[in-house]
Amino acid sequence: MKSIITFIAVAFLSLNAVAEVNSSQKQALIDLYNATNGAEWNKTWDLNADVSTWYGVRVVNNTVVGLNLSMNNLNGKLPESLGNLESLVTLEMFFNKLQGTIPSSIGNLKNLKVLVLNGNHLEGELPESIYQLNKLEQLMLTSNNLSGALSDKLSNLASLQVLNLFDNNIGGQLPVEVLKLQNLKELNLSNNEMYGAIPQGLDAMANLATIALADNNFEKDTDGYAFNNSTFETKASIASNE
Repeated sequence: MKSIITFIAVAFLSLNAVAEVNSSQKQALIDLYNATNGAEWNKTWDLNADVSTWYGVRVVNNTVVGLNLSMNNLNGKLPESLGNLESLVTLEMFFNKLQGTIPSSIGNLKNLKVLVLNGNHLEGELPESIYQLNKLEQLMLTSNNLSGALSDKLSNLASLQVLNLFDNNIGGQLPVEVLKLQNLKELNLSNNEMYGAIPQGLDAMANLATIALADNNFEKDTDGYAFNNSTFETKASIASNE
């Protein structure tokens, strides 16, 4: 009897050892590899090896939950199949050479908490689907070529703590819905093309400790409204817009 139990245990462990992520997730990673010149990455992948051994890929219970390929010489466009990595919690690919638009399939990543794509060559508007990521805590897209305006659906990002879109070409007004992001700690929209009035009440947001709006075209508030919280960086930021 003991030998049978031992055999079953060994068989289970052996099966678990060779288990791998499902074909959809693996293909999404391969698509990313092919679309961004994976053979020339600083740290490349052996596509014949287990996905859990691939650089920057975090696998838990045979599911891809993390992907960090920052500063790895990715050169190309993000594939739509990236949205098949539906269990991703963190997606970080900053300081690469990514081009094109952020794929609309990004909205499929319902568990995503961290999205960091700083320092690439991404362009176009933020996809509407990005506002479906209600678990997102950090949205960091600085130093790209993004354009368009922020949507009123910004309020859907109820878990957001960091919104950093510094150094892009984003226009339009800052939606008043930003005031509904009660978990927000950092707001950096400097060096864009935004205009209009700055929503009154930003300084009353309990958790918002850092705000930077410099180098935009925001209107001077004729009512003399000013941010007076000493932890804010806004007086200089707003002054540069006047």
